[in-house]
Amino acid sequence: MNTRRMPALLCLGTCLILMGSKQSLAASTYSEAYAIMIRGNLAGTETVSEKTDSKGNIVSTSEHEMLVSEGQETKSMKYSTRMTLSKSTGIPVSYSYWYTSGGTGDSYEVTINNGQITRVLNRGGQTSDMTVPLEPSMVFVDFNVYHQYDYLIRQYDHKRGGRQTFADFIPIIANDVPVALTFTADSKLPLKSGGSLDVRSYRVEFVGIWSGTVTATKGGRLVRLTIPAQDLEVVRRDLLPLGPVNE
Repeated sequence: MNTRRMPALLCLGTCLILMGSKQSLAASTYSEAYAIMIRGNLAGTETVSEKTDSKGNIVSTSEHEMLVSEGQETKSMKYSTRMTLSKSTGIPVSYSYWYTSGGTGDSYEVTINNGQITRVLNRGGQTSDMTVPLEPSMVFVDFNVYHQYDYLIRQYDHKRGGRQTFADFIPIIANDVPVALTFTADSKLPLKSGGSLDVRSYRVEFVGIWSGTVTATKGGRLVRLTIPAQDLEVVRRDLLPLGPVNE
């Protein structure tokens, strides 16, 4: 992975893989597609699907394409992910992220076993690995994989309410930073076809870095993410154009 690409990745925002969910994971097949908007223009797409494997674990796979500016040139950056979550605990047991464009073969693999997180990074033909403890209530941060907000939202304790902070494990540096989530309102989102969708809104903060708003279904599925400082909006494609949320 070109280290000069990392600031661009960071400014596009990060997404989360929850290390443990307070809600049970649905076993049925699930799929969704998202549009990624920057300054109001389409800048990328994301599709995700979930299924149950022969062991009863949840397997999530996703495909991504982003338009990334490098100097005066705009390039298409494509990458894929795969995550397996334990049937019994909902904790990820493995995660892979790899580029499918550029021909570098850059990737990283993460495994969680016996209370340890091991990350193996493949960059420019070189491999490095690091192992750190899996802390209670840790969340796992990935770059530009927006459907993973599902797992963060499901970790939020609505009975306790208020601002709740989690430790984000960032695979590329094998370290963590605090992320905070605050429930703000239950609302109704108007649909193009008529009627409305019941949603919940939260303030999300990568503490000291950026803040934004995330809206999800009451079942904990991402509907919309906005990060004003980055002119970034991620929205379910079937909801475009999306109207305002009404309380």
